[in-house]
Amino acid sequence: MSGGGSRKRRGRGSTLVGTGHSDGRRKAGKRRGKSSGINKPRVKRGKRGTLPEGVRTYDDAWTVLVAAGKSTLIAAGHPWVFSGAVEHALPPRNPDKIAPGAPCVVFDHRGFHLGRGYYNPDSQLAVRMVALATSDDPPQDAVSDDVIVRQHLGNAFAMREQLGIVCADRSAYRLVNGAGDMLPGLGIDRYADGAVVVISTAGAARWVDIIADWLTTAGGCNWVVCRAGYDTHPSEGLAAGTLRSMGDVPATVDVNHHGITIPLSPRDGSKTGLFTDQWDNHLEVAKLCEGRFVLDAYCHTGGFGLHAARAGAARVLCVDASARACELAEEAAKRSGLSQVEVYCGDAVNVLRDIADGIGGQDAARPSVIVVDPPKFVTRSARIEDALRKYTHLNAAAMQALVDEGWLISCSCSGRLDTTTFLRMLAHAARRANRIVSVVEIRGAGRDHPTTAAHGEGRYLKVAICRITNR
Repeated sequence: MSGGGSRKRRGRGSTLVGTGHSDGRRKAGKRRGKSSGINKPRVKRGKRGTLPEGVRTYDDAWTVLVAAGKSTLIAAGHPWVFSGAVEHALPPRNPDKIAPGAPCVVFDHRGFHLGRGYYNPDSQLAVRMVALATSDDPPQDAVSDDVIVRQHLGNAFAMREQLGIVCADRSAYRLVNGAGDMLPGLGIDRYADGAVVVISTAGAARWVDIIADWLTTAGGCNWVVCRAGYDTHPSEGLAAGTLRSMGDVPATVDVNHHGITIPLSPRDGSKTGLFTDQWDNHLEVAKLCEGRFVLDAYCHTGGFGLHAARAGAARVLCVDASARACELAEEAAKRSGLSQVEVYCGDAVNVLRDIADGIGGQDAARPSVIVVDPPKFVTRSARIEDALRKYTHLNAAAMQALVDEGWLISCSCSGRLDTTTFLRMLAHAARRANRIVSVVEIRGAGRDHPTTAAHGEGRYLKVAICRITNR
């Protein structure tokens, strides 16, 4: 969902869960107590070139000029402008319009128009783009949020309809995937006849009324919940919790995914409630599971395990440290008539170690398919090495727990961990486990989680389907 693009799972309870702050943002409190531009408009800090003649300013939007050499990727569709790339930031003429997340019109250092976004002087991600320029001519007036947001919402829905994602076989999908749908800071998941909206930036918070209105009219939703995420950075000035709700929001909703019934609590839960980015992968991995013993580690609501059972797995063990997640997995198994599913609340690594050590059974009790889908270990660049140690330890334990010629499905939702580094980690894990790993396929998030071509950071999810054999 992350809008976008990265997630940090709540309530998973693993001892391996990393801590830190969202990608590309300042540490909490870095600028707390200082002016955010609300009371004291200012030109952006840092080395500045000469302000081009004739640069346009606006009544209700910032004018942002990007430093030389920093505009090419933005023009190609990258949605972020980091604070160090901002050469000038001229405040709106109307001082009442100055606030974190206020609209901005973006230019390169020569004054050529690049597009439209919103600006937060307190965030390291100073500008998030919402529209690209169609010509070099600067707009006479800043285009309203209402026009841009409604257009992007309509485009997002139309694309998912064309892809066949909106269908009878699934009643939940990601409707808006942040910057991938040109709406950075916004994630919307559609659940049956309603929607859960998660806001992670001050700029996106300004759209709440527009979003709720569109969803209940053009979007056909009977109920909507809009809330700020629990991990929203302090620089955005958003307290976690519900921002707005519309309609009669149910306490629980039954979501259908290709024959699996999953109960959802739209009023609470992690992110929007479910992680729909893995749903296509649930179906693909299930093809390997007929007649096998499958272990779904960090199962959350049991997506991989439930689909494995429906595909004919002989036994499925779902493990998660969150008592609430385990309750939902058990309820989903019961409603879907999957009696071979067992749910265990505990630390997945300890379970894998016990299996590898033969505690509670001999080799015949070892799984032949193991899925490890842990929470995000990498939250910022400085923690990559520590996160790699955790990933290596986890995957080595899973490889040791597998039977010879078993299948490991190893997942990472850490956007800062690139695919090459992830695969090298698997190689080191195999060496530690004294196993051979053959990578059969690398998958990512489902088609309802699009990204722009210029925004490699948005392609955060990595799912490696691996064959594990003895040396």
